[in-house]
Amino acid sequence: MPVSCNLFCNLRPRKTTILALSLAFSALALSRPASASNVTIASPVNGTLITSPAWIRAHNVGCDSLAPTAFGYSIDNSPAIVVGVTPYDIDVTGQSLAAGTHTVYFKSWTTNGICPVDSTTFTVTDSSGTAPASDAAPSSVPSYAVSSGDLDGRSNWIGVHDGGTPGESRGSTVYPATTPSYDDARKFYMTYSGRAGERWSDNFGKDAKSTYFVFDTYVYFTDASQVENLELDLNQVISDGKTVILGTQCSSVTGTWEAAYTSGPHDHWKSTNVKCNPRTWGSNQWHHIQIAMHRDNNGVVTHDWVNVDNVHDVFTTPGIESAHSLGWAEGDMIVNYQIEGENAGSGSVTSFIHKMTIFRWTPQ
Repeated sequence: MPVSCNLFCNLRPRKTTILALSLAFSALALSRPASASNVTIASPVNGTLITSPAWIRAHNVGCDSLAPTAFGYSIDNSPAIVVGVTPYDIDVTGQSLAAGTHTVYFKSWTTNGICPVDSTTFTVTDSSGTAPASDAAPSSVPSYAVSSGDLDGRSNWIGVHDGGTPGESRGSTVYPATTPSYDDARKFYMTYSGRAGERWSDNFGKDAKSTYFVFDTYVYFTDASQVENLELDLNQVISDGKTVILGTQCSSVTGTWEAAYTSGPHDHWKSTNVKCNPRTWGSNQWHHIQIAMHRDNNGVVTHDWVNVDNVHDVFTTPGIESAHSLGWAEGDMIVNYQIEGENAGSGSVTSFIHKMTIFRWTPQ
């Protein structure tokens, strides 16, 4: 399906406290038998190569239907635990690590004691903090990357029917919206007919220079079977005035992640090697998505990798032309969240995002 002709028309890292937990507390916490937990590890991704300082990021919703009371991590065999600023989140961008293989253990507690421990094992290739060469695709976000901050609560989200899709749609959005796991998620609701799409956008900043990006968000569908496509886009107006479209969608039509590209005055989707189908995602549960992309000075975009619920896939699709001269202001950065309905008749889709964040940087 062509990209919409209307598509282009219309954290800060939190401080953490390092604590060496007492043996008495550890013994108490470990006295409870392990059971199913729900920790999503965003970084470092298991089995990847990274540089130091490392970005340690994870989200936790507790276990056994109980909310977490504490959340932290330890490295290798160290007894020291870095405790998150909340029981739900860890977000540390400056964790120093020596070159070599390391394991980070994520530990969560509820009122019943400790939940099962989750871990990620990875290799640090350079402890100096030097970023990869500009033509390399880093597997995590470097510590010097700029964060958009949490975009959920921004007041200038707007929604429109995507004229590049068939049918009709109407949408609304509200923040904060209560979900089974969060009270600060953003809710998106749409009614549609004829497989129409509704797009919500937020102009969140100014930056004409950054060339590497990671789109990071949690997504929740009350009924995933209603979703034909989930589209996640970032638009950047670079210094020559062109608008670069860093667009990706999970398509039930092709069963793949698709990348946006331009051909003449029109925009299109190109299938990638990575499988994806939003209709098969579990309903009434959170899914963590991270998409890494970079561009060159001519607006050629390369999709680097994608993580879905901590499953890491590398894109092999070559770079594709993805720029337009739209007359937008230099440095404009716009994020787009779009849902297309599955039914040829009519239907509705309720979805939520949580902690939507854009990381951007230029390799040093």
